[in-house]
Amino acid sequence: MALDVFNREVDLGTPLASESTRMIIAGLTDEDMLAQNVSIQYSQSINRLWEVGSSKTFFIAGRTQGTINVKRIVGGRGISSAFIKQYGDVCNMAGNVITLSFEAGCTDGKDLGEVTASGVVINSIAYSVAAADMVVNEDLAMMFARLEI
Repeated sequence: MALDVFNREVDLGTPLASESTRMIIAGLTDEDMLAQNVSIQYSQSINRLWEVGSSKTFFIAGRTQGTINVKRIVGGRGISSAFIKQYGDVCNMAGNVITLSFEAGCTDGKDLGEVTASGVVINSIAYSVAAADMVVNEDLAMMFARLEI
């Protein structure tokens, strides 16, 4: 491979395009969420114990829990009342599922997998607007029971 003008070797990796990455919300397939940022975290509690008079250490697994944060723009369709009613009602948790499906590629979308959160419920909603752009932002915080890959 030839060197560039700065005497460096540059090799191109496989290009990626993220247009095929999707957030799929069970039961609400036709809504434009205008999501700008989606974050999913799933964790488990691990307690570490030591035995008196020994060098042994023990790890005790506790409960799991997950959170989802979605930052979206309230667009032409307005506030997503159907989504908020469905996912904000704790009695609907059993059927509330959110999947992030990841694909990338310039010509043929390469399946990079997906993560599915189930038992989802909204526990916080916030709205904001800035005078500079007058874009109404919605921040959704959710809890969920199980994550599958």
